[in-house]
Amino acid sequence: MQKLLLLLVFPFIYLSCHRSGNDGGEPVARVYNNYLYRDELAGILPANASSADSTKIAHSYIEKWVRNQLLLRLAEANLPEEEKNLEKQIANYRASLLIYKYQQYLLGQKLDSLVTMREIEEYYEIHGRTILLDKPAIKGVFLKVPADAPGQGQLIEMFTGSGNIEDLESYGNRYASRSLIFTETWMYADELLQHFPAGSAAQTNALRGPGQVTASDENFYYFLGVIDFVPRGSQMPLSIAARKIKNIIINRRKNQFLNELEKSLLNEGLEKNAIQYF
Repeated sequence: MQKLLLLLVFPFIYLSCHRSGNDGGEPVARVYNNYLYRDELAGILPANASSADSTKIAHSYIEKWVRNQLLLRLAEANLPEEEKNLEKQIANYRASLLIYKYQQYLLGQKLDSLVTMREIEEYYEIHGRTILLDKPAIKGVFLKVPADAPGQGQLIEMFTGSGNIEDLESYGNRYASRSLIFTETWMYADELLQHFPAGSAAQTNALRGPGQVTASDENFYYFLGVIDFVPRGSQMPLSIAARKIKNIIINRRKNQFLNELEKSLLNEGLEKNAIQYF
């Protein structure tokens, strides 16, 4: 929290300490003897911002600067001297920030971010039981068709008839404004339900298990055929877990790389007698 506060307030403290009094620039605000100058606003304005947006951004920045100067003056007047000595905290924060930036630079240059499907499968075989769904997942078919599209009444028959997923796919290709055939992979139920009219019964029925869910409004007819269903709290299917597992593997590599870097630097420092403990 202290680091965050320093990050937020430090630019304003810097401005007040760096330029006070009239140094020939054009001031846009003053708080007692501290001035904010127009040229100091240039860096905060996006290059493609409109005149109205630039004015709004600049006004917000100036107001924040004024409030921070007033708070800073109050803090300096009332805090004990030992509480105002921030040099060590600022130095520690600067060191932490530089180390973090350099670590990210090294990771961007050196880290292998390619994770094979075999690595993901091996991780899933060992740890899959600990990766659980936080919401239901389904397999099936989703179609959103215009209200005047022909043959809507046959969609459920196509879905329940043996071997007729191909017919649904063909119908979707001809008439649907949105068509998803996901019979071989898993999707979160809510990713499909967000396409249904808000408040429709479909948004509840699709969370009960396999079956058909339909809804309509004045413009579209919505069809969701669920052929398989996994409830919340169950083991996450591999097709959904794959991205999460990839991130886990990459984070492991990051930690391993940084640990090896620190160990290498420590060994080098000891060999060169650059480290001494007292």
